[in-house]
Amino acid sequence: MRLLLVPDPASPNGEDAFCREITKRAPARGHLCAVYAAPNGPAAAPAERLAAEGFASDCDAVVVNGLQPAALLAAKAAGRPVALRLIDSYAAASPAALAEIKDFAAQAGCLLVPSRHMAEVAASWGVEPRRCRIVPYAYDQIFAQQIALVTMRAARPSGFGLVTAGDVNASTLPAFETVLSAVSRLRLDCHLAIIGDGPALPALKARAETLLLNSRATFVGDLPYPKKMEYLRAAKAFIEPSGGQGFPSLVLHALSEGCPVIGAAGGSVSEIIEDGRKGLLFRPGDAAALSEQIVTLASTPGLSLKLIAEGVRTVERHSWDATVAATFDAVETLEAKA
Repeated sequence: MRLLLVPDPASPNGEDAFCREITKRAPARGHLCAVYAAPNGPAAAPAERLAAEGFASDCDAVVVNGLQPAALLAAKAAGRPVALRLIDSYAAASPAALAEIKDFAAQAGCLLVPSRHMAEVAASWGVEPRRCRIVPYAYDQIFAQQIALVTMRAARPSGFGLVTAGDVNASTLPAFETVLSAVSRLRLDCHLAIIGDGPALPALKARAETLLLNSRATFVGDLPYPKKMEYLRAAKAFIEPSGGQGFPSLVLHALSEGCPVIGAAGGSVSEIIEDGRKGLLFRPGDAAALSEQIVTLASTPGLSLKLIAEGVRTVERHSWDATVAATFDAVETLEAKA
C-alpha cells in the first residue's frame, strides 16, 4: 500500500514524530510512505494548487495529521481515501468554526483519535462510531539520567513550584480561575507559573490581582516546547485545569519529566491518571478540592517519589509500536473500502 503522509506544521521542534515513526515502520508492514508538507491557511486556493500539482495521484490513501483543510480537499479531489488524525476537541471553537470542523471531519474516511473522550466528541459531531478509531498517543522522551535527576529533586526540600498551562480563552477561563483560587487558599511556601496565552488572559491576570497573588503567581506567556519542558522538569507538580481536550499531551509530557500531575477529573485526563497512583485528581471547578490535593502532595512523605515512578511507567506504555500498529489497522481498512 502506498501512503501519503501530511505532517502537522505545529509539531513540537518542527518535527512530526507521528509521520516519522509511521514511515520508519511501514516497510515491516508491507507499505511504502511518502511525506508531503501541505500549505496551511484558507483551504480553497492551496487545495487547487495541490490538485494542479498532482497531489495524492500516486498513492492509495492519505493520512493527514491535524486539521489541514487544503490537504483534505485535495485528497478528496484526487479520489483518495483519507485518515484524519485529530487531537484537539475544539471546545473553544465558535459555532461557525465548529460547523466547518465538523464538515471536514465528515469528509474523512476515518478519524484517528487518541482517547475515548475524543471519540465521544467526534460522535457528538455526527461521526459514525465505525469511522472513529482510537489510536494511542505516543511519547518516548524518557531518559534514565533525567529520571534519576528528578527523583533526586523530589527528595530535596525546597519551595513548592507549581505549573499550569494551556490556551486561556472563554471556555477555559473558569478552569484557570479555579487554579488561582486554589493557590490563594494555600499556606505553603509555593509559587505558580502560568504558561500560555489567549484572548482571556487579561481577565485571568485581573483575577490574580483580585486574589492578591502577584507575588505567588507568574504569567510567563506562551513558550516554545523545550522551555515548557524546563518548567515541568523544575516543578513539584503540574496542574491540568480541565479535562476537555481530545488528549492532554502536557499531562504525559509532565509525567515523562518526573513532574507529578494534579488534574481535573473527567474527560481524557481520567483515562491517564488513576487518582492516588498515577497522579491526583480533583473535581472540576472545586478550588478547595484542588488545594487539598496540593497539600496532600506536599505533606505526604514518599508520595511524590511514588507518583514519579508510576508516571514514568505510564509514559513507557504509550509506545510508538502500539500507535503505529493501530494507525495501519485503520488505514488498511480504508484501503478495503476504497
